[in-house]
Amino acid sequence: MSTPRVVVTDRIAMTRHARVATSSPRRRRVATTTHADATRNGRTVIHASTRASLRARSSVKAPVGSALDAAQAYSNFVLDSKKFVEEAEARAGLDLGPRAGVVSSSVLLYSVKSGGRDAGAVEGAMASAAVDGVHAGNYERVVDKAKANLADMWATRVDGRVSVELGWWLANDVDECVKKASELRALCDELRTPRDKLLFKVPATYAGVEATRRLEALGIPVHVSHVYCREQADAAIDAGATVVQLYYSRVNAWHKAKGTLTPGDDPAYALARDALARVRSTGAKTKIMVASLASVDAVKRVLGVDYCLVSQRIIDELAETPAGDFVDAVVADARASPPPPYVRLSETEFKDACAKSPAKEEIEIALQRNAARDRDLIDYISEAKAGGGNA
Repeated sequence: MSTPRVVVTDRIAMTRHARVATSSPRRRRVATTTHADATRNGRTVIHASTRASLRARSSVKAPVGSALDAAQAYSNFVLDSKKFVEEAEARAGLDLGPRAGVVSSSVLLYSVKSGGRDAGAVEGAMASAAVDGVHAGNYERVVDKAKANLADMWATRVDGRVSVELGWWLANDVDECVKKASELRALCDELRTPRDKLLFKVPATYAGVEATRRLEALGIPVHVSHVYCREQADAAIDAGATVVQLYYSRVNAWHKAKGTLTPGDDPAYALARDALARVRSTGAKTKIMVASLASVDAVKRVLGVDYCLVSQRIIDELAETPAGDFVDAVVADARASPPPPYVRLSETEFKDACAKSPAKEEIEIALQRNAARDRDLIDYISEAKAGGGNA
């Protein structure tokens, strides 16, 4: 049987749904180590060389008998490489390459500045625009072409899907979101990128959800991110989103900071449970991904969702810990908690719900952060053009 591959991204990584033939009928795959590991004081010990291999390779197996091995029976584990990318920037000569799966302005900028094999995505876009001249009026077109180039390059290297960020300045404009996704897919079509390798990433604003509804109806698959409350999740699922991404620790941290988290409460767990319940009760195609899993205990809480997006630290800890008793309680709870009939909210009602959750603050922060990255990429293109080069 071939070893699975994991698509690691600046924010997200996705695996195919192929299952491993093991004693568990639901066992799934994750990137860990292939080396034989010693056992010391009841814990699996991963040597330093193995750790390096774990970070460097995309096709590896979990240590047999580890918590990671056991946990795979319930969820697909995917590697959140945000911190990995930050570490990578300090390592000379590292090529981000096939470890990435979300195309964004920040990844494009890193790729071209690092001088790795993916630098050609931006350079090629600038060269293709050179016929008409690279100028302020077509910088956005250059960025779009660069995103399509990079998506196509990665689609040939990875088994999972590549999620292409539309651009955060479109987060509150339905028509422009639909137009941008259609344009980006057309650019990918020109490159003959397989359509089933692509997702288009939008934040869960009211406009983003409405754009998702229209895009999915057009056969353009959407990855909805920044979901922090039940109203966002319900709306995205109702819109037919292919993937909905929730944020566990951020949700609980927000409620704790606001003084609304009482002992025994776990609003993030409730969000994941209710999202699963909505999917199961409606037969929706949506896959639920949970990110911002800051501890092994948090991972255990949501086992059973389609994807757990975890850091390298969590992967290491699970790989070193002997398997214990794991249950997909969230799935059982979802089955036992059928949701009420869905009622589509007005824009005002949707925004009010977001304001009562972490959503409003988190999306505003993300808008500012990503707008800055978009400007940085445009500035790079402008400076490269002024300098007479293609990148």
